Amino acid sequence: MASLSSMIVTGSLVCLAAATSVHATARLTGHATRDVALGPFTPFGCYIDGINGRALSLESYADDAMTVKSCFAFCSQYQFFGVEYGRECFCGNTLDAPRSTGCTTPCAGNADETCGAASRLDVYVNTGYVDPKPAVVPGTTYLGCYVDQDPHARILPSNLLGADDMTAAKCKAHCAGYAVFGLEYGRECWCGNTFPATTAKAPATDCTFPCAGNSAEVCGAHSRINVWAVPATPTYIDDFLYFGCFVDSGSALHTLTGEVYYNSAMTLDKCAAFCHNYPKFGVEHGSQCFCGSDVTWQVPRPEAECAMACGGNALQLCGGADRLSIYSRPCNGEGENLSNANEFVYKACWTDNGAARSLTGDSFSSAEMTVVDCAAFCRGYLYFGVEFGSQCFCGDVLGGHAAAEEDCEYLCEGDNTQWCGSANRLSVYEVYGI
Repeated sequence: MASLSSMIVTGSLVCLAAATSVHATARLTGHATRDVALGPFTPFGCYIDGINGRALSLESYADDAMTVKSCFAFCSQYQFFGVEYGRECFCGNTLDAPRSTGCTTPCAGNADETCGAASRLDVYVNTGYVDPKPAVVPGTTYLGCYVDQDPHARILPSNLLGADDMTAAKCKAHCAGYAVFGLEYGRECWCGNTFPATTAKAPATDCTFPCAGNSAEVCGAHSRINVWAVPATPTYIDDFLYFGCFVDSGSALHTLTGEVYYNSAMTLDKCAAFCHNYPKFGVEHGSQCFCGSDVTWQVPRPEAECAMACGGNALQLCGGADRLSIYSRPCNGEGENLSNANEFVYKACWTDNGAARSLTGDSFSSAEMTVVDCAAFCRGYLYFGVEFGSQCFCGDVLGGHAAAEEDCEYLCEGDNTQWCGSANRLSVYEVYGI
């Protein structure tokens, strides 16, 4: 007798088995000399059961009228099925057992068929099997497979629905108003408002049960749940109010022309903090943050075009491809340049360079900077300029050159109704009449 070695059989062997079955009937290797009229399944051999637990472990039942076909009907959504001890049926998507002989027990429901033996499993491959995958559900973000073992502390604790036509779309509709939904045990839908803990994450291969309503979709498993998030657009982020969905060109001419920040783990809160000195910020493509002031030249787009989840928070929406979700400070206007500050009048937006300053006199910085504060500090000079929201520079000679006015759209740290330059840009004032 050949030595018995443990094996795990997966989809590649399914193809091999299917390729070798070319007849409508087949003699069962190692069985009694009986033929089985085949449906969409192929004999795979006789295997020992019970050495490392069940060889096929996902579903099972026993019946005193057992036949090969009735077992197949029960296991039709699985990759393998097997009959044992004349009356037992087992289903699974992997086969973990050594090959054997001795599958000679007649099926309880049809003595012309064999149904394994004691600790021996007649295994068949379902040639029509479709490997289920987590569904792609529009308007959601798939989070993964999670352990859900404690019935008193469910990953998603709310609004259970069990249905024999369960699908991911049905579960999403059932959980309308919740932030998260999940599918378990093939037919159970659960809802919730918080993410499952990362410590509960399970391998994707743990979630193997096909959905009762669509065998091409996966719906968790025993104590395993597939989870989706339903991202939304918060009305407020800090003191920014949601402004709308807008086109972004994706070229050098962006809708918001201030600073830019990229982060694969982007959230609305991160972008708001980065753009805190601008009247507006926008998020795009899940990972891009833009700051600026003026979008009046753009036409709003339907909200459905800004439906990409933020890379760092699947419950938030961060624009889309060439689409910005824009937030704006509602009470602070667009900022402005003061017409005059003490004896100074506004001149222009001006270039600056940290290695060669355009104004080389005194300077200071303050987390409470305003234009008037800088004007008072630079009294006696011919020019002053405010930069990057918090920096003040004085001088009698103005280097550099004029820049586009939209380059100076950084709000002053001490007064977010005033412009205070930008990065490497000065809002320059000069003594009246020079």
